[in-house]
Amino acid sequence: MKAEVDVEQSNEVFQLETEGIGIIKPSHRRGQPRELFFVWFAAVLTFTGVVIGQLFTALGLNIVESLTAAVLCSLSFAILGWVSASGPRGGTVTLTISRASFGVRGNVVPAFFSWLSAVGWEAVTMVLTVFALLSLSQIAGGPSHGAAVTIVALIVAILLTYIIPLFGHATVVFIQRYLAYALAASGGLLLIAVISHVNWAFSPPAKSLAGQGVLPTFLLALSIGLISTVWGWTNFAADYSRYLPTETPAKTIVGYTFLGGGIASFVVMAFGILLGTFINPHAYAANPVLAIAHAVPVWAVVPFLVVVILGDVTANYLNSYSSGMSFLSMGVPIRRWAAVLIDAAICTVIALYALFMAPGFVNFFENFLSLNILVIGPWTAIYLVYHWQAKGRYNTQGLVLITPQSPYWYQGGVNWAALSSFFIGAVATFWTVNSALWVSPLSTDWFGGADLSAYVAPVLTGLLYFALTKLGGTAAPVVAME
Repeated sequence: MKAEVDVEQSNEVFQLETEGIGIIKPSHRRGQPRELFFVWFAAVLTFTGVVIGQLFTALGLNIVESLTAAVLCSLSFAILGWVSASGPRGGTVTLTISRASFGVRGNVVPAFFSWLSAVGWEAVTMVLTVFALLSLSQIAGGPSHGAAVTIVALIVAILLTYIIPLFGHATVVFIQRYLAYALAASGGLLLIAVISHVNWAFSPPAKSLAGQGVLPTFLLALSIGLISTVWGWTNFAADYSRYLPTETPAKTIVGYTFLGGGIASFVVMAFGILLGTFINPHAYAANPVLAIAHAVPVWAVVPFLVVVILGDVTANYLNSYSSGMSFLSMGVPIRRWAAVLIDAAICTVIALYALFMAPGFVNFFENFLSLNILVIGPWTAIYLVYHWQAKGRYNTQGLVLITPQSPYWYQGGVNWAALSSFFIGAVATFWTVNSALWVSPLSTDWFGGADLSAYVAPVLTGLLYFALTKLGGTAAPVVAME
């Protein structure tokens, strides 16, 4: 294989973006760092965070403990900012920059898992959108149950999800800005609606704790929170910063990304925590959207459903756009818009399973999250360690050159230090999971029921990769930026 096909680059609002994973030319890097605030604020201010916040209380944590976990999840968005900082330096999307650490051929492995993860997030978020549309139909006096109306709602959700990403980067960034304003306004109304119903003394008895004590339960909740927030986005981060000028200060990129994602994350998780103090947990597990619609005042139901629908759609703009980029990073020779359509088809099948076959949405959601961290956590650690070793310098043309002439060829196109660390980290992480799908005996016997996967995945993998690159002499190649 040779370098990806060069095309005339076009990235205008409501016009088809022609670039896939090629290097963005300097003349087309007209983005502003402040755009990242709105991109991530709108993407993270979604109902998914509300589900996680309520889950903290369902696990047996009180308000203070739950809010502490939410704060730590928000602070973790600094990690997302560090990954975003690689975009202007690499000049292309996240999973193509990843070739620098894994090798131009070895990177097919993390690119595949990134694509699979993104499609899964699309499906999860689409299911929430369907729930909101069905609830809105019920409020309007229409049908809300049955296969036919669910299929109609799914079709509407698909159209809302994929039309904007088909246009491309500029359109996504433009729309995210205005949807961020709408979500902030609707969210403010919801806070007013629920604040008087909150049980500020909420403190479940010790027997309600999911783990063997407060600390194991807190670590379990925090792990779930991190998996659903920062570890759910790192493989997308540079996709939305690559149109920034190369000389854009890294600290500026980190700052805007951190503020946008961090603030939104705390707001939605805190809202879920407050709801968790008075909402029926069984009804919530079956259909979280409908349960909240029944719990809030009548006047707040429509603003709530607007938040759910708009929030999930904005998150899925990034999911569907970036999943297409991960697909292309595997070396599949198709156009960007075609990759989005393929994702739409696969995502629809997954959503149908979640809507008609999964025993409950929250169970389906937890199952997906437990699988996601096995690969995204290790990949993120390797990506960031390499970025640090290379001091943020990349041979941009080498990233898209799939031949031995690329400085990222390593051994037959594979950096075995990275790939070995990736798989070892994933296997080690598997033995620290406590989820609906798999409970490690180490979790129950050694960790008191805690889930340590969100911590073990990046820390262990990062240390192992650093050690192997030093011992094997395969640290970041010394290359000149182009």
